[in-house]
Amino acid sequence: MILTLSHQKGGVGKSTVAWNLAVYFSGIMDTRIVDLDTQRSLTVTNALRKEHNLPSIKMIHFNTAEELAEYAAADSDDVLTIIDSGGFDSAFNRIAIIASDLLITPVSDKPFDLMGLQKYEEILKSLSVIQGETIKTHVLFNNINPAMKRFGELVDFICTSEHFELMVSILRQRVDIAHSVGEGKSIKEYRIFSKADQEMDDLIAEVKSILNIK
Repeated sequence: MILTLSHQKGGVGKSTVAWNLAVYFSGIMDTRIVDLDTQRSLTVTNALRKEHNLPSIKMIHFNTAEELAEYAAADSDDVLTIIDSGGFDSAFNRIAIIASDLLITPVSDKPFDLMGLQKYEEILKSLSVIQGETIKTHVLFNNINPAMKRFGELVDFICTSEHFELMVSILRQRVDIAHSVGEGKSIKEYRIFSKADQEMDDLIAEVKSILNIK
């Protein structure tokens, strides 16, 4: 199975979400991370785990898009590969989109995120034409102000696009998230039963349901 955190816009929280999912799922099944981000954020975070005497996550890097395509072609249900794509359009990221069993696109409540989704939709449209099927991503509200209750125009746009499906889970701004990643930990390893932990539990349960992971 391949789960990709994908968005052509940077700074939306793809790496943080990918990291928390990877740490959790590595505890229940064979899980790998493919780090496509040019900043290699998760590679650095994984190194921090060793400094804190925590088990590292299997990391995979590819030199060419063709190598990624070959890896994806050999995908199986026994292994969960989580791809952290870069915040840009590239051959790497397009292959990840096409190969994925589940696409998740984090967005915040900021106005620029709506424009970013519009541009990302164009990428999904073009890939859908090539593949001959509608490619859909699950949109995750991420890093949302805790006081924010209404999402207005952003929800309207998501609901009118055949390429977007809004996730039920919402991840809000929590200081524990930033602090946990800084120590190479997931939020569940950093502070259990916190609001951030409960929200991550909701996301994990939703991902497990979509991918039919028991």
